[in-house]
Amino acid sequence: MIVYGRTSAGALRVRTVLEVGVETHDVTLELGAWPEDAADPAGPLGLASTPVVVLPDDRWTDLATAGALRAGRQPACLRLPADGPRLGIQLLVAATEGAEVILIEAGGGPQLDLTRALGGRPLAVLPLDRPEEIGRYLAGCAFDVHVPVPTGDDRFRARVAAAIETFHLEMRHHLVEVDPTPAFAEAGSNPSEVSLDALAAAAAGVLAGRLAAGGRRWRAQAGV
Repeated sequence: MIVYGRTSAGALRVRTVLEVGVETHDVTLELGAWPEDAADPAGPLGLASTPVVVLPDDRWTDLATAGALRAGRQPACLRLPADGPRLGIQLLVAATEGAEVILIEAGGGPQLDLTRALGGRPLAVLPLDRPEEIGRYLAGCAFDVHVPVPTGDDRFRARVAAAIETFHLEMRHHLVEVDPTPAFAEAGSNPSEVSLDALAAAAAGVLAGRLAAGGRRWRAQAGV
């Protein structure tokens, strides 16, 4: 549940409580300028579990989007730069206006945390081809997030496991094995000819699409 407020300078402020394992985090964020007489940019659920794919760069945004479109039956997708102005407000407004999957380019730990604090479902796209960059990508990520792990044959699984084993991600985050091939079917490309980074982005897009489709069904049943 998110509570909105204003700072003395007129900036939008949000407060929420997050449960991370046995820890409770009381989180307050200042999101930037927002008209004092305007309605809140979203309701008390904030992003309302909207999946947000956080990519380390913009190379595979199209592929992640393709995965979301195929797995989610053409959800409304929006891409945003991580360094865009008032990103938190942009996220809230986007979800309110109907975005079902949001993709953040050139992001990392801070954007994953922001998404989680605003009530979304952050999906981390690990730079699997560059294991030395994984720690940097996740730096500052204080909350638990979903980490889509692309599946494949035994040799492929071993490569992925070798890339992430030193980070013990399963102790903090939610690792989800995902078949990335729907993204390549949508994009019309061959998954056997791409990098681990591309497969990670594809898997994240597919998971985001599935979450979006599930959210759509829930809203229809709840009459929201």
